[in-house]
Amino acid sequence: MCAGSGNRRLAIRYLSGGDKFTLSKYPHTGPEHSLRCVFYSQDHKKSGLGAYSVGVVEETSDGDLKIRLKMGLRKKGPADGEQDEEATNLNETKISASPNGGRSKTAMTLLGLLHLLWSESRLNTWAPTMSGKRNLGVIHHVLNDTAAKVLTSRLRLAEALVVATSSANANNEKANDTKVTNAIKHGRRLVVVAPLAAWTSERENCVTNSLSIRGFNGVPKLIVDPELWADVKKRFYMVISGWRTGLQVVAIAQTDTPSSQSVAHVLDIALMLVSKEWVPVESGYEAKIEAKLRDESRKFLKPLRFDSTEELVFPDFWLTDLGTQQEFPMEVFGRSNPEYLARKQVKTDHYTNEYGPSGWWWWNAVADPDGQNIPAFPPAI
Repeated sequence: MCAGSGNRRLAIRYLSGGDKFTLSKYPHTGPEHSLRCVFYSQDHKKSGLGAYSVGVVEETSDGDLKIRLKMGLRKKGPADGEQDEEATNLNETKISASPNGGRSKTAMTLLGLLHLLWSESRLNTWAPTMSGKRNLGVIHHVLNDTAAKVLTSRLRLAEALVVATSSANANNEKANDTKVTNAIKHGRRLVVVAPLAAWTSERENCVTNSLSIRGFNGVPKLIVDPELWADVKKRFYMVISGWRTGLQVVAIAQTDTPSSQSVAHVLDIALMLVSKEWVPVESGYEAKIEAKLRDESRKFLKPLRFDSTEELVFPDFWLTDLGTQQEFPMEVFGRSNPEYLARKQVKTDHYTNEYGPSGWWWWNAVADPDGQNIPAFPPAI
């Protein structure tokens, strides 16, 4: 029943723990499936996944993803006779990006991991039927489901992933507690995903030296060094700007092994802006378009940058409700400095050559910051 255009081959997969089976797609066949198919995944060339070198993200024959993180979930001791995973991977990532934004990234950062979790959970997609169905409990559930299919540091990511949850869900809180306990027992690092609490100047300046999050049930207190937080604010200044204006921010933090059930020291943090329906955006201008698309009951996909450089060209959104043309590119031009204008011309030439003058949509937000003259979207089919 899948209307995709490829072979769309599926494998029967045995589920351990009982006589149960499931289906999984063959590796690298996600783009062969229809956008509406559960087995669909976007071509890596159409998002920041295309920037990783071979071996950073691998699809296994069992339908899992094996990834190489910049900072591993285990820190080896001298008795192991091997170099610390963190040091090894940090050395690997010293290779510089290629000029054309090609496959040059040899490990995945925390931001890349957050983007992977979001895209594999399809939280970067939207259809009108999803309206009102996304909340923190749903986010907790789908991220953990996705993490169960991700392998890294010889672990399933779900074993180390702690996701924020509401106080109303005791099972989710208990699951978080168990993961913290196991991290202490086995000397593991944790990966925590949680939305930041609403902006205040005290929270922005991390006055308490702890990360202020929502849904902290079962999540240890996240202690942040002032130097790290200053670096995070510098790296994610656009996200911090959006946070100040009321946009929602999702944080991913990697901690050292928790010092107790209630306290963990943060090693690194990455931040991502999301809409009220948890769709990622990169600026307030993009947030306007995302909201307008939802208001007009459109179907769309937000491609994520992962760890790619600016040289890798893909749009801000893909419209996905135009019939046979599975993905229609949409661009929001939001800056006017000389470097950006040169980049804008590169993108304009690319989309015009690839899709034709009328085969893509764009909005010059610099000339229309209040969004009074946003061009009409192409009609859905």
